[in-house]
Amino acid sequence: MKNKFFIVLYIFIGVFIFAQNSEGDKLMESGLKNFSSGNYTLALGDFREIILNSENENIHGTAYYWIARCYMAQNLLIKAENNLDFFIMNYQHNKLYPDAVYQKARLLFRKGEFDNSVQVFNKFINSYGDNPYISNSYFWIAESLFELGHLDEAKVIYSMIIREYPNSYKLEASKYKLSLITLKYRENELLKLLRISHEEYLKALEDFQHREKSYEQTISDYQRKLLAAISDDQKLLIAEMTADVLEKDNTLDLLNNQIVQLNNTIKNLKDQISSNNGIELTEEDYKEITVDTGSLKSERLLELKNSALQLKEYYINWLASRIGE
Repeated sequence: MKNKFFIVLYIFIGVFIFAQNSEGDKLMESGLKNFSSGNYTLALGDFREIILNSENENIHGTAYYWIARCYMAQNLLIKAENNLDFFIMNYQHNKLYPDAVYQKARLLFRKGEFDNSVQVFNKFINSYGDNPYISNSYFWIAESLFELGHLDEAKVIYSMIIREYPNSYKLEASKYKLSLITLKYRENELLKLLRISHEEYLKALEDFQHREKSYEQTISDYQRKLLAAISDDQKLLIAEMTADVLEKDNTLDLLNNQIVQLNNTIKNLKDQISSNNGIELTEEDYKEITVDTGSLKSERLLELKNSALQLKEYYINWLASRIGE
């Protein structure tokens, strides 16, 4: 389509060269040459000079159209749209009017206004059915639908271009976009499966984490209760052993006191015997009296002492083992 555009452009330039009868025509010729050469800034200067001269009023509309095209070529879309809108509003009888409508639709597509672009392209197709830009218009409608995500509708139009416009400059692009849509379908299916799998994974992970948390809480409660039970048993055992030791100590103290009292009694008896009979007792006699009198008590005392010592030793060892734990 680009080659065809330049053919039309050169014809347009040729008409102006042939009809060089005014300064405005020379400026138009220069502007079109600069535009075709890509010198858009120079072209803008030529077209603006035409507009500034009231004697060129008959080609003002054409100058506005090409000013808009220069801005589009420079990607200055807002300025391009302002000039196109002015042209469309004021120069409906200009021969370039159908092209301006087409360029307006293209400009909307480039701005990303795909819905508005489709509406203007449809208006162009319905109004200018034999225009050479018709197949291009269908292509850009399909492109807009593709960008909007309406792949089924876009696929229909791409297929129609291939079928009904085999000589269109957009034929190969339409074939490519059809294959791209097929890949897009597969991609969407894969993404859908991936999303479902991911959601199932997240749900399974959430369930697992919930159960894990529940299990951890149950184990924590069990351990706390177990430790509490063990602690209570230990406290009870310590209290019992402490009470037992205290009882043995008290018994031992009591027996010691009894021994002291017995020894005092024995001594008094010895003194009384010596004073009453005038007989001085030997050391062997004292020993015999002491042994005979306290033999039973001494045996009981030794037994209790051994028992208390054994209990204390057990208690000390038990406490040492618990501290080690």
